[in-house]
Amino acid sequence: MSFYAVDFGTSNSLLSYVSGDGEIRPIQLEPGSNVLRSLLYTPENNKWFFGNEAVQEYVNHEGEGRFFRSIKKFLPEPSYNGTIVFNRNMNISEMVAVFLKEMRERANKQTGLKVDRLVLGRPALYSLVKEQDQLAEDRMRKAAEIAGFKEIIFCPEPIAAGLDYNSVSQNEKIVLIADFGGGTSDFTLMKIHQGQYSQEDILGLSGIFSAGDALDGIMMKEFISPHFGSKFEYKIPGGNNILKFPKNLLTKICSPAHITHLKEKDTWEFLQHIEKFALSDGDSQKMQQLFTLVECQLGFPLFHEIEKTKIRLGKNSSADFQYTFPGIEIHQPVLKSGYDGSVTPAVEEIISTMMEVFTQSGLAPTNVDEVILTGGTSQFPLIQTQLESIFGKKKLYEHNIYQSVVNGLAQYAKKLL
Repeated sequence: MSFYAVDFGTSNSLLSYVSGDGEIRPIQLEPGSNVLRSLLYTPENNKWFFGNEAVQEYVNHEGEGRFFRSIKKFLPEPSYNGTIVFNRNMNISEMVAVFLKEMRERANKQTGLKVDRLVLGRPALYSLVKEQDQLAEDRMRKAAEIAGFKEIIFCPEPIAAGLDYNSVSQNEKIVLIADFGGGTSDFTLMKIHQGQYSQEDILGLSGIFSAGDALDGIMMKEFISPHFGSKFEYKIPGGNNILKFPKNLLTKICSPAHITHLKEKDTWEFLQHIEKFALSDGDSQKMQQLFTLVECQLGFPLFHEIEKTKIRLGKNSSADFQYTFPGIEIHQPVLKSGYDGSVTPAVEEIISTMMEVFTQSGLAPTNVDEVILTGGTSQFPLIQTQLESIFGKKKLYEHNIYQSVVNGLAQYAKKLL
């Protein structure tokens, strides 16, 4: 009656084995690491690579095939009907299932078992819209079923982080679990104590589909996308109006998850069509850089450079974004003051979502004994500054930044034995 506990994340994924007698063992999903980056790459039909190997094979094949990242972001989108992979339409459940199946098979090799019971983490809210939140969970359940799991139990990720923290905390206290990931920011206000938990211990729950990827997307939009035609203007022969680059396509360019879909037939043909009517050679050249970006599937390495630039800005007043590839040459200085100004509305929206747990509970930030920070984006300087101003620095604790959710999911599974 064993379980696998799976934290399927926007950026990273982890798995722990929970034996029938309650032993918990983290599973090594990559050589020397329990963390498998949530990356998929397929160079040919029915051949997939995952995590670090996906990146390496992507380079080896010079970008041929399809490369996917941040696929978790598509789960609550009702309009997302999937994407074409080697002449076959794959829906989001099928894409996630490919990844979950690989995680399960790697774990089975190490346990020597065919475990089909699963405790699966989920954000506090996939979406603020109830129907879309349920749609995302239904899609995840279907993915887990395709991957070979027969019993699937969901546990909110911030509650899992709370359970993990509870395993090292002996005193009763009110704790805010703040999970800042790649795709979502989730918040749970809960009462921590020893013994069994009930629904009454959850004092407030909120979340937003905005986190690390969104902060990277803002840098792309404000500083990098003009090099790929975001300010492109064109005029159709016989028309009177000067037209601009479509906003819906700019949104895709600025999303680590969506950028790969610019190569889909209708979008690709539209971009090539409007480039013919550019009003300047400069605009045409930038569209050519976009074509190279899309055709060579350079979204992953480009956003990797954006993330590194974001990190450098955390310690410096400016940073240079540089990206070179045959057909692409970008050198873009980014001032910390300019970037901070651009991301401040997104950070404030995240913090505003966090504050909803106090409205729900009737408590105030001063009632919180500790704020437990998990997820890599919790280290973003503007978020740290906001949290310090609300709670005071002494109440902030970084707890198992990347491991806390899967540890808590395993604790949850243990209680089900």
